[in-house]
Amino acid sequence: MTKRESISIPNVGEPADLRAGSQCIRVGDLLFISGQISMDNGELVGPNDPLEQCRQCLRHIESYVTAAGGTLDDIVSLDIFLTDIRYRPAAGEARAEFFNAPGPSATLVGGVDLAFEGLLVEISARAVLS
Repeated sequence: MTKRESISIPNVGEPADLRAGSQCIRVGDLLFISGQISMDNGELVGPNDPLEQCRQCLRHIESYVTAAGGTLDDIVSLDIFLTDIRYRPAAGEARAEFFNAPGPSATLVGGVDLAFEGLLVEISARAVLS
């Protein structure tokens, strides 16, 4: 059985009262990054701004993949959850800022309730590290 390694970064992601399990797990060359939200040191980043919230989520994802020894080019798949499907252009703009073509595959779901008041976006990711 391949060893699982938990990767954590202080002050990244959810407030402590919402954390359950690992934010990031590495299994061999595979990296699984839990849904990231736009929190920084326990404070909401980009209130009422879906573009800035997407950017903050992707910054967290970049931090995890970097901590695991990879780069954003190693991300192969994203799941993007939006409280309002009208935020889709913001999600696309943020993805274009962070990923070179061809970017990772993505699933986008709109109209969902997220775990923390004020959140507009949550993004999870998977990577294959070389």
